[in-house]
Amino acid sequence: MIRHSMLPLLTALVLNACAGGDAPPADAEGPVVDPAASGIQGADIERHLRTLSDDRFQGRGPGSEGGDAAIQYVAEQFAAAGLEPVDGSWLQAVPMIGNTPDPRSATLRIAGEGEVFDGVFRDDFVIWAGDPEARSSSASGELVFVGYGVSAPENQWDDFGDVDLTGKVLMILVSDPPAPADEPDLFGGRAMTYYGRWTYKFEEAARQGAAAAFVVHDTEPAGYGWNVVTGSWTGEQFSLPADPGAPAPVAVEGWLTLRLAEEILGVTGLEIEELQAQAARRDFQPVATGIQVSTSLTSAVRTVDTHNVVGVLRGGERPDEIITLTSHHDHLGVGEPVNGDAIYNGAYDNASGTAMLIELADAISHLDARPARSLLFIATAAEEQGLLGAEWYVQNPLYPLARTVAEINMDGANLWGETDDVIAMGADRSELGAVVEPRAAELGMYLAPDAEPEKGFFFRSDHFPFAKAGVPALYIEHGRVYRNRPEGWGQQVLDDFTANRYHGPADEYLEEFVFEGAVQQAQLILLTTLDLANSDAWPNWNEGSEFRAARDAMMMGGG
Repeated sequence: MIRHSMLPLLTALVLNACAGGDAPPADAEGPVVDPAASGIQGADIERHLRTLSDDRFQGRGPGSEGGDAAIQYVAEQFAAAGLEPVDGSWLQAVPMIGNTPDPRSATLRIAGEGEVFDGVFRDDFVIWAGDPEARSSSASGELVFVGYGVSAPENQWDDFGDVDLTGKVLMILVSDPPAPADEPDLFGGRAMTYYGRWTYKFEEAARQGAAAAFVVHDTEPAGYGWNVVTGSWTGEQFSLPADPGAPAPVAVEGWLTLRLAEEILGVTGLEIEELQAQAARRDFQPVATGIQVSTSLTSAVRTVDTHNVVGVLRGGERPDEIITLTSHHDHLGVGEPVNGDAIYNGAYDNASGTAMLIELADAISHLDARPARSLLFIATAAEEQGLLGAEWYVQNPLYPLARTVAEINMDGANLWGETDDVIAMGADRSELGAVVEPRAAELGMYLAPDAEPEKGFFFRSDHFPFAKAGVPALYIEHGRVYRNRPEGWGQQVLDDFTANRYHGPADEYLEEFVFEGAVQQAQLILLTTLDLANSDAWPNWNEGSEFRAARDAMMMGGG
């Protein structure tokens, strides 16, 4: 998760101060806060944040002593807040497999037209085992260019046609197919859809029966450089055990540099630019290159156990209808020292969100009237390892997903003051937008769009596994237009955090933190949750959403 820097903020800010830009000012007397939201206490959010980001939790790494201590703390706070355990337990075990590729064993050989050459691991390509339990992985076959590797019936798009790709090695372009001028909203237009995520592309390659799959890295559409690829995929990769209901994974997954992709295709006279142009059309068909590719590696494998922390507030009228609220409790643990500090405390990311989740549980539990529907609070595990705790819950739900009305996620509380805006990712994708927007207005905020939709942040936090399974989901993130701050200050804060603190030891508790903005953010989550809990409506994804079909099928099947 990438958010803001830890900069001082004066506490003498008032709700009706406007930060400039084109944001509308609040009413002179400020918004009237719904009494239900008045139970949110900034001091309590601060207390939990300070505790969870303390050095004694050792960065809350999954499977570590510090991570286990953090899990115990959250469970104790859920109990103190008045939640109930689920089936007698506050914990849902999340088994993980750690797979570390041996770089000395990683090979990629290309042969065609009498020419044979090898790629160089890290410089040209990165690979890992598609099956996380495999200690030895290899694949060989003809290279087939499959465009963007997308099968999207709702967009009348199929990059595979009727071509049998069993046993083939697939070359796939990064991101979504481009939106043409006459269809500016195709595949979300500027915004990334799930079809543009590398995770989808490997999942689809498995469904096609491929032996191996490579995504071609290109910095601009990917949104990050090759250094991020090598930094993220050359060390230990954590995964869940194989889902028995999913297709067998491809044997080897990986990335190719654009330079190597051009060199490979050039063996038989193909040009990447021409293939990219073909792939941008609906009539694209897979291109068999005649090039033979073989790849292999060995890996070290281990098992690691961690836990989601769960607590339920049972509904007073329809307890079998569930709304989930999530926030991940983990961070990166102990790592490479930076300026003598090796503890990656994860104060903002995401002790702050977990603190807010605990406070929400406490505030809602102490309302005079119990919500009509049940609320399931989930402090998820191993988000930093690939949303694994949330994914495990979706694969093994404690309550049927077909009876899950909506999912609301929080990943970072506002630690720098009140804002005139708020970002509710997913509000434009489903009918949940009509629920959250009026509540934001009551609190003096307007819904702002994702500032960087092409980077796909909607797909990078714990609400996403729920969305992929069909459950309408919101990720309520705090705004950027800070009250009584100059225009652009929020972006400066973001840039500073990204450069100096994100996923580093410097993301730790600071005395300069203020919590009025966290209260504002939590109040919005609380009111939105109560509206959903006390309604008898079942929200759905908007027409054309890549998640609607899953929701419709789920509801028809009844769970």
